Amino acid sequence: MKGNSVCLILIVAAISLAIAAIFFCSSQAAAHSPAVSFSSPGQVDELSTNKGFRFEESSTVRGSGEVSIKGAFHDRSVDSSGWMKGSGSISFESLRNMSKVRQEVEFTQKSDLVFAGQLKNKKSMKLPLFENGTGATVSERFNLSHLDRSESNVIRSYDRHNNSMVFDTALAFDGKWDIENRRGWSIFMNRSKQSYTGSFQTEKKIQFDDSDLV
Repeated sequence: MKGNSVCLILIVAAISLAIAAIFFCSSQAAAHSPAVSFSSPGQVDELSTNKGFRFEESSTVRGSGEVSIKGAFHDRSVDSSGWMKGSGSISFESLRNMSKVRQEVEFTQKSDLVFAGQLKNKKSMKLPLFENGTGATVSERFNLSHLDRSESNVIRSYDRHNNSMVFDTALAFDGKWDIENRRGWSIFMNRSKQSYTGSFQTEKKIQFDDSDLV
């Protein structure tokens, strides 16, 4: 009986050692196995496609002296740039908004300006994707000694077949003012240009929109 007991004890001890060895090996494998994470392709695509930006700038200026104002917004589907400089007294309020989400781009600008002195400017608004790449442009130049003006501009592009641009202004001025709008390029261009020199009051609205063609 005593011999049987010893054998039984040895068998139990061997089984215990085997079980301990199995647990030890398993824990070592788990400690050295690489971490694995999973992500939903739908969520990743949604985050990447919704990337974009929004920018807003407001300005209020009143006083007299030297004035220099420049601004530009460039994108493959929307483009706006311009500068204004001179010397005199100024009262100026403006608000600019720019945003882009995926291929949808929008630029808006509103301003009220009263100036007395000598003021020059050059300005351009472009819609390259208008009418599936035909393109549209509004450009302005002036050299004035007096200006009282309210202005609102909007340029939007959602895709190659949904684009619009609005140039809307009302002004009274002394000096020279040129305004031009173009649709297309080269020999296929449709163009309208007006130039005024003297003392005038005028309202002008130019609109391009190809969304109705979809």
